[in-house]
Amino acid sequence: RLKKRVFILACTILSGITGICQQRETEYAEPAFTHNQLINGQTTRIQAPGSWFFKLQHRFGQVGIDSSLYGQFLGLDLPSVIRFSFGKSINDRLYIEAGRTNHQRTIDLEVKYLLARQTTDFKIPVSVAVYLNIGWRTEKFPAVPPDAVFGITNTPFKYKPAHRLSYNSQVIISSRLSDKLSLQLAPVFVYHNLVPAGQDNLTVSLTGGGRYKTGLISSFLLEYAHVFNNRFGSFRNPISAGMEFATAGHVFQLFVSTAPRINESHIYSTSATDLADGKFLIGFNLQRNFWKKQKK
Repeated sequence: RLKKRVFILACTILSGITGICQQRETEYAEPAFTHNQLINGQTTRIQAPGSWFFKLQHRFGQVGIDSSLYGQFLGLDLPSVIRFSFGKSINDRLYIEAGRTNHQRTIDLEVKYLLARQTTDFKIPVSVAVYLNIGWRTEKFPAVPPDAVFGITNTPFKYKPAHRLSYNSQVIISSRLSDKLSLQLAPVFVYHNLVPAGQDNLTVSLTGGGRYKTGLISSFLLEYAHVFNNRFGSFRNPISAGMEFATAGHVFQLFVSTAPRINESHIYSTSATDLADGKFLIGFNLQRNFWKKQKK
């Protein structure tokens, strides 16, 4: 009889603990975005653990709302900017990626880590990720006059290997507000080891954007960035808009943008095209995801 009572008590305690654990189990919201990039900027999305992906980013040449639109065949006849990369998700919070861009023949390595995930009960209303990209320019530097100096000093100028490096760090904050609408903000800090005279090495900007689902696999995307410093001449902030089509294994984005570059370290340190004058670029992003089949 005593053994029976002990057994009943143990079962009661265990069932109570199990119930508490089930009540306290955190339910995370669906990711705010399908792609790990909104258009030009990053999102908080991390692909499935153990998966890897191939990404292709393409920007055709600049055209306008004039004869160049059809004369240059939507920019396809002009020089393009292209980046391709391979990435792997280490777990559900971390991925790494390596890529190459034809602009300045840049090789880059990036890492993104998800610090916090939004919950369905909105007790954690946002997802937060940190991001770092390091770029290495492999293109030959242009020649400089023999009397060139560093900045306002009299030190003779000479290229160094460190001058090829650039850094892009971000804190990305996103929220899935409903089944259709997701928004995000991201302060961006870009540092170039070598910049033109009179320009700061550090460029600070704030990007923002959103995604609105228009169908089962389609969404409308909008993105804007405000650059706070290194604004010389008629500097213009980049703005982009487009459509996204996503399946389990593919994400395809088609958009128009005023950003003539692909790497963010160059997007925010280079003036965008003049949208008021009808100047823009057409581009697309394509990502293919792969998973390793789980053993039974």
